[in-house]
Amino acid sequence: MKGTGQALSHGAISILNAFPTGKGGALGVDLWTRAKATLREGPGQISGLISSDPQESNNLIVTVVKKTLEHYGYERKLHGEVITSSNIPTAVGLKSSSAAANAAALATISALGEEQDDEALVQIGIEASIESGVSLTGAYDDSFASYHGGAVLTDNDRRKAEKILKVPRDIRILILVPPRKTRTGQLDRTRFAPIRRISELAYSEAGNGHLWDAITLNGLAVSSILGEDPRPALSAIEAGALGAGLSGKGPAVTAIVDENSLKPVRQVFEKFDGQIIEANPNFTKALIET
Repeated sequence: MKGTGQALSHGAISILNAFPTGKGGALGVDLWTRAKATLREGPGQISGLISSDPQESNNLIVTVVKKTLEHYGYERKLHGEVITSSNIPTAVGLKSSSAAANAAALATISALGEEQDDEALVQIGIEASIESGVSLTGAYDDSFASYHGGAVLTDNDRRKAEKILKVPRDIRILILVPPRKTRTGQLDRTRFAPIRRISELAYSEAGNGHLWDAITLNGLAVSSILGEDPRPALSAIEAGALGAGLSGKGPAVTAIVDENSLKPVRQVFEKFDGQIIEANPNFTKALIET
């Protein structure tokens, strides 16, 4: 065991929210979370700190480290801490939990000096997300896109990637982040039953290569259920965005733009309350740094 490990995983945005049907989709973005794990011999506590947002609960990252130790046969044999830092706003729909879980799991195996088993680490993150109450389903779509990069359609209930989607590399992603948070644990999946058919259509559109239409369709439908304002997304489309909609359970709204629509879409986003983040699609797998 080498004792310390550091790893990085990226954020993602929704293509399709999995609440209505159990099938979801996500696209990796180049926002990031970095985790550093320090482990010592002997039984004891695992402590955790989110250094970029110390008020946030450390429950998820601590649970990830414990589950990783358990998986590799180190339960009750080690103690230590995990510290994360991130530029992903938390609880706004930008997959901060998936990125934190993936980074923490990778940092832990690096500290242990164990082999990297991608699927096992994604599953550990999902289990920890459900157990710590940050996710209702474990969000396989978000976890997969955060860990592997690129865009994916998944069956979240069966935890299976169904299709890897092609994404043009020259798009940009503008994200409007209103100054409030939405906790996934507060949501009831049955509320999404009325948009089940729309969700199936969005899944089909995405599978046929019409990703941006899927983002728009999904975003408008989910906004209607959650009572989120559809105007930022509609204004972005009017200003030339390829697609726009709520990400996750919001309140963040994402707009897919090219070099021609970047400026006009940014200008319409500036009319709404919130921070604007400019990101690129991410195609890089989560990685161990040390």
